[in-house]
Amino acid sequence: MSSISSIRLSGLATGMDTDAMVKSMLTADQEKIDKAQQKEQTVKWQQEIYREVMSDIIDFNDKYFSLTSKDSILSNSAWNTLSITSSNSSVISATGNAGATNVDYKFNVKKLAETAKAQSSIEGLKKESKLVSLGAKEGEQFKFELGKDDTGNTIYSSDITIEADDTIDTLITKINNSVDGKIKASYSEMTGKFTVETKDTGSNTEFKIVGEDGSSSKALDFLDLKTKNSSGNLVKFDENGAKGSNSEIEVSSKDGTFKKTLSQESNTFTIDNIKYTVNSTGSAEITSKQDTSSVVQKMKTFVDDYNKIMDRIYDLVTEKKDSDYPPLTEAQKEEMDEDEIKDWEKKAKQGILRNDSEMRRFMDSMQNAIFGDKMNILNEMGISTVEDYNKRGQISLDESKFTEALENDSEKVYKAFAGSSNSMMEKMKSTVKNYVGGSSSIFAKKAGLEKTASVANNFYSEQLKRQADIIKNLKNKMYDKEDKLYLKFGNLESQMNKLNSQMNYFAQA
Repeated sequence: MSSISSIRLSGLATGMDTDAMVKSMLTADQEKIDKAQQKEQTVKWQQEIYREVMSDIIDFNDKYFSLTSKDSILSNSAWNTLSITSSNSSVISATGNAGATNVDYKFNVKKLAETAKAQSSIEGLKKESKLVSLGAKEGEQFKFELGKDDTGNTIYSSDITIEADDTIDTLITKINNSVDGKIKASYSEMTGKFTVETKDTGSNTEFKIVGEDGSSSKALDFLDLKTKNSSGNLVKFDENGAKGSNSEIEVSSKDGTFKKTLSQESNTFTIDNIKYTVNSTGSAEITSKQDTSSVVQKMKTFVDDYNKIMDRIYDLVTEKKDSDYPPLTEAQKEEMDEDEIKDWEKKAKQGILRNDSEMRRFMDSMQNAIFGDKMNILNEMGISTVEDYNKRGQISLDESKFTEALENDSEKVYKAFAGSSNSMMEKMKSTVKNYVGGSSSIFAKKAGLEKTASVANNFYSEQLKRQADIIKNLKNKMYDKEDKLYLKFGNLESQMNKLNSQMNYFAQA
């Protein structure tokens, strides 16, 4: 109990149990410390529970509202109601988006879309080959002209200077660092070829090698670069530069009533809400059939996961606290085993967030985000509030209505649920961001969000700091009082020793 480390030998003269008497005299002080520590423990639990809820909400957000998640419910493809198959996916494959219509076509890929590309044709080229030994001029500068931007201005890379120690490897690094991902240089150890090409494909992509003044440059002529002309033949790379080309794909219906040739700038393109990916030349058939099961299952899982969060929050803000189960003191814990402590603390945590205003507002905000002024529309599509009052904040999915709505017009369903900034999902995502989206979000200010500045600067952490100071001050006061009591009992022992000595003296006399 005491902060004094010296050994006290008390009660020898008086016969009193000094330690027990001091402890009894400090009972009121220890009770104040116990209450302060119990309050501290309650705040710690409140913060822990808050952070658990925040973690659940963040996981929910990352699972359904992140476009990079395989379970994303915001992407157009998540609302695809077509099952599309390819007879030869190594040639062409397809996936549907919301509103996609049935397809039954034959594809004959004659040519893929290509980048603008130039490749060396000299023999014996190696990564470590010195440029000057290959015929490059030291000190010569060049740059890449990459066509025009949306405003009509010519796009250039930064200037590149050939230096005495440059090799094929350092040239590649300089080129790749000269422009933001629009062009790429590489070397193949297998073929011994140096290649420079655009990132994008299509007839609108091109590049030229020019000098500082913008005129054609021969700075890389020592590599004897070759490129393809409009006929697809290899020709010398010159002032005309290199140009990309479009794909050439013949498409026809099986009954022969429809036939056309597609020319696409990219090997990935979307037509009639179906995304096609061309992989190689050859023939394949793309067919489809209506299948809403995956969308229905995704929505069912979404609703279940959302309701679990709302169910927990509703329990937290409505459960009553049992005053018979306050946080345990250290003395009480010493008299209990681990299971008893665990059971006690489980009951002690109940009701500590009852009527929490921020959590109640979160539930209300999510309800408003889901329905707002679109309750009738969503009801028609199978989404409604749960009628059970004990499940406040939860939503219900009528699978039959939802399936029927998808079959009638999947694009309309997609727009209502996720296809616009005013849709149900986007409003939910915005609300989630408002509550757990960063250090300035509502829940972060209350309990602190991991990996942000709020983890140490929040309402509960400030309370814990103040409570720690209160506990420290109460303990210091009790220690001072304890020392004074022991000092008084020590003086009493000293006086009793003197009195005993005198009594012994008189008795002997």
